[in-house]
Amino acid sequence: MPLPDTTQVLVVGAGPNGLACALTLATLGIKATVVEARSGRSDGARGCLIHARTLEVLKTIGLSDNLKDIGIQSRGIIFHAKTNPIFNVDIAGLSEFTEFPFILLTPQSEAERIFEENLLNHGVEVIRNSKVIGLREGTSNVEGLQVSFEDGSSIRASYVVGADGARSTVRTLAGISFKDPSTKIMYDENPASAMFMQITLADVILDIDASIEIRRDVVSWYLNGRIMFCPLDPPESLVVDKHESFWRIAIAIPPGSSTTPPRYPDHAYIQSEINERKPWKGSIRLDQLRTAATYRVRSAVADTFFKTIGNGKILLVGDSAHVHSPTGGQGMNLGICDAVALGRAIAEHIRGSQDDAVLADYSVMRKRTAIQVIEATKRMTAVVNIPNGWLRRIANILMYAVSFITPVRRKIAWRLGGLTYRD
Repeated sequence: MPLPDTTQVLVVGAGPNGLACALTLATLGIKATVVEARSGRSDGARGCLIHARTLEVLKTIGLSDNLKDIGIQSRGIIFHAKTNPIFNVDIAGLSEFTEFPFILLTPQSEAERIFEENLLNHGVEVIRNSKVIGLREGTSNVEGLQVSFEDGSSIRASYVVGADGARSTVRTLAGISFKDPSTKIMYDENPASAMFMQITLADVILDIDASIEIRRDVVSWYLNGRIMFCPLDPPESLVVDKHESFWRIAIAIPPGSSTTPPRYPDHAYIQSEINERKPWKGSIRLDQLRTAATYRVRSAVADTFFKTIGNGKILLVGDSAHVHSPTGGQGMNLGICDAVALGRAIAEHIRGSQDDAVLADYSVMRKRTAIQVIEATKRMTAVVNIPNGWLRRIANILMYAVSFITPVRRKIAWRLGGLTYRD
């Protein structure tokens, strides 16, 4: 599909956040132009948890029913010491408060497929292999911003939505800083990796010994070994034997660790980590490693999610606006909720009085929520990072004790499910 010369709204990035923003606009009668640097959908170990609040938001643009038909409906997240459960974040127990009392477990690529198919039904097609390299304001008598691409093409847009990830080109070109809200460390600074927790995410087919029970209706964290097992339905392209199963696993390496995991771990590395960290005597054999990558866990938030340049508007969503620890699976959820809110704000701005207050309100409200999520994920990450020994034992005892305090347990489930962030 060729790039048009002009568009009212240009969405840069066709991940779940860019697609959700464009789809929200489409349901409101506004066809955005969506561009993506990649040739295809995202692959690899990215987001895979969609929480209750996100499903509530997606229902407003007609997507929740499509998503409920895919993936696994998890009852929640259970934290274990060794093999003993010590704290259950019981999302299933929220059935009287939400229509979606579960965590939907599905790879980000599947969510993107659903979003893109629905967007195409509205007559909007993603233009791929389109990498943004420049942005400048138009002349005084021409509305909008001129956005240029690597292949020499360009487009003029009144609104440019940066949905192009943590290293957002749109954010950088707009001159919006991106730093940790508490430490003030800039995201593009490169201090030693030992300062940060690192986490390896891998999608794997496992052959698990019959003596080992890892539930497939919950996400399971084993804190003493710092390893997580999240059940997923295998992609159609994968052949999984009856005695095997498909999982997303997370392997956490705390700050100050003497070992540095490989950026893209191989089969032997993942198998050795499973062997070392699993709390059971029985075997867990890695039959197939589909994809794996290691990430430094950092937090950052943009100074603003909205900026006027000339007579054009720059707006940020998702990882372009904020990043944080993957613990708790909040990233894709926060971004999708950004995207739907932004789509509505842009539509109101276009159809209303063109008062920038509606876009400024979007920025203030979503940044406030992002900072709350960053602080919550830092606390969850701190729990995972507690060293083994007496500190770990004390923490495990406290978690077990707190699990009997219903108001506290429910508050944690509300926050994890995103219900705390309802408007």
